[in-house]
Amino acid sequence: MATAKKPKETKAAQKLSPLLRSAFEVLNHGLWHFFRSDTSTDMKFALLHVDQAIELILKECVRAAGKSIYRNPKETITIWGAYEILAGLNVVIPERADLELLHEERNSIQHKYANPTADDAAFHIDKAMRFIRRFLTDQLGIDVKDYVSAEFLDQLDD
Repeated sequence: MATAKKPKETKAAQKLSPLLRSAFEVLNHGLWHFFRSDTSTDMKFALLHVDQAIELILKECVRAAGKSIYRNPKETITIWGAYEILAGLNVVIPERADLELLHEERNSIQHKYANPTADDAAFHIDKAMRFIRRFLTDQLGIDVKDYVSAEFLDQLDD
């Protein structure tokens, strides 16, 4: 009986930290939900996953700068802690106001049973992806096209 061969990893994929690998996994999954349908369930998962991807990307930037992502031995910094550390490193995030809106929407979904509309989700996904593309390039030297499905990126560019 033949067995399926595991695809070879690209050199770029081998260099990703676990934080970034996870960020790209949840980002792709969030975009999958976003483009799958405009139901409130898919919009919820799209926003939850994209917000998580942003938090992981910010933490990776903190880690890559040689700073700890741990507040204590059992707890990592929050997205707010990442913003604070990055500000101390003179990393400018002009999109922060939009990212804060997304994070608040995430909190409403997570803690208050919110049901985002497709229009609200589209706003947040657009702003988030603009940030992700710029930040990954500027701060980490990474092209999002190497890790996010071309199918999703093409739809975002339409």
